[in-house]
Amino acid sequence: MRYFLGTDPFTGISRWMDYDPLTDVTTEYAEQDFSHELEASKTLQNDPEYWKKGVKDEMAHYCHIPAIILEKWALMGVDINDTESLVKMVNKPEYANLKTTTARHA
Repeated sequence: MRYFLGTDPFTGISRWMDYDPLTDVTTEYAEQDFSHELEASKTLQNDPEYWKKGVKDEMAHYCHIPAIILEKWALMGVDINDTESLVKMVNKPEYANLKTTTARHA
């Protein structure tokens, strides 16, 4: 049986618990709808002027990482407080949709 535990109003992450009485195993799940954030990143990625303006102003917006992705990476052992670690993850092909540019950060 799956039970709703609540939603964090800041991150939008919803937590669920599943208990299987046959195996006596409890599992926690986390969900977040970040489709609108991916769409915004895609829109910015397709606007080269957005990136150029950011570089010119010395404050280029490289990516947007939803909270649930940060949580997943932290559980994988990624230091989410280290910029280099985050850039390394975002530069992986499977996370290219988080970037707001087609440029590659070194």
